[in-house]
Amino acid sequence: MKFEFLGTADTGGIPLHQCSCEICEEARAKGVNNRSTSAFLELDDGSVILFDAGYDLLSEKFNTTKIRAVFLTHFHADHCLGLIRLRKSVDAIPCYIPHDCEGFGDLFLHKDSIAYNVLEPFESKAIDGLKIVAVPLLHSKPTYGYVIFTCKSVIAYLTDCESIANPSLEYLKAQKIDHLFLDAAYTPWFESKKHLNWESAGAYIEQIKPHNGYCIHASCKTLLPLHVKKIRLKYPYIKKGFSIEV
Repeated sequence: MKFEFLGTADTGGIPLHQCSCEICEEARAKGVNNRSTSAFLELDDGSVILFDAGYDLLSEKFNTTKIRAVFLTHFHADHCLGLIRLRKSVDAIPCYIPHDCEGFGDLFLHKDSIAYNVLEPFESKAIDGLKIVAVPLLHSKPTYGYVIFTCKSVIAYLTDCESIANPSLEYLKAQKIDHLFLDAAYTPWFESKKHLNWESAGAYIEQIKPHNGYCIHASCKTLLPLHVKKIRLKYPYIKKGFSIEV
């Protein structure tokens, strides 16, 4: 099985519209378009499980691929916008979500092929021998991270959080996590009540002690000072297309 990122950036993506910083210009020169953070798990039979649905080309990328389920972290546009077209699928697609009465746009009003299933904190779902656990995160909307247990690996997908409450932190620390991907949207000198920065994210990774730790959900403004000052982080930011065998 393969776990791969469709995007690892923030809402604006990289290159950011009309931005001429070195990060964006380099991305344009290389023909790279790093969209909002989302990922998928490709199963042995070729079907996939999606983690977030903000990638706007989901219907094209997986047009003839069976989508077994979507695990949505929260209902911000950059994490659920792809559902607007995906809901017209011929197949019924189960979508697991945190409890959020507002949702996004008319997704609840016109569900079409999307079957929403609210998960309770730390509830798990089993799919073909996999176990996927919903871990509450603190963000501006009800939000879950997901811990994925395969027969070989344990992966934690934790995007969009300003902090991790103690019950969730203790749960994560108790798991033997092989690969942890954690929100680090900002620089340490940018104040935010919505997202972590590379220092606060790094501190959480140190506490959880995964075998491998990575930062996600960055903007060009976050990456630029690292590029200019040639700073090498202990837990690096990953790029679109990053994948691991699990």
